[in-house]
Amino acid sequence: MSGDPTYQALDALYATLPQLHCQQKCQECCGPIRMARLEWARIQAHLPGAPMPGASLICPLLDQTTGQCTVYAIRPLICRLWGMVRAMQCPHGCVPQRWLREHEVKRLFRAMKRVEQ
Repeated sequence: MSGDPTYQALDALYATLPQLHCQQKCQECCGPIRMARLEWARIQAHLPGAPMPGASLICPLLDQTTGQCTVYAIRPLICRLWGMVRAMQCPHGCVPQRWLREHEVKRLFRAMKRVEQ
C-alpha cells in the first residue's frame, strides 16, 4: 500500500502542512468528518471493515477505550487540518508552526481532487 504512487502523492500533499505538536487531548472533537474517496479507500485497505464516519457526533475510527485514532498515520486531510486554521483551533492550546490561510486550505482540497483523478 505504501508503494502505491497515488498514496505517495497523498502523503506528499500531507507533508506540505505546517508542523503541530499535538497534545492528544482533542478526541471529543473527532467527528463527524467527511473525506475524499481516495482517503476512505486507503483506510479500508488498512483497516478492512472499518465503519464509515457519517452523521455520528463521534468518529467511529476513534478507539473508545483508549481515545486514540485507529488510523492516525493515514488520517484524512480534514483531520490533519484540525488546529491548523483559525476557524478550527485546538481547544487545548495546540498551535501550528504557522496558521494556514483560507486560500491555502482551498488549494489543498483542490490538490486532493487532482490526486484522486
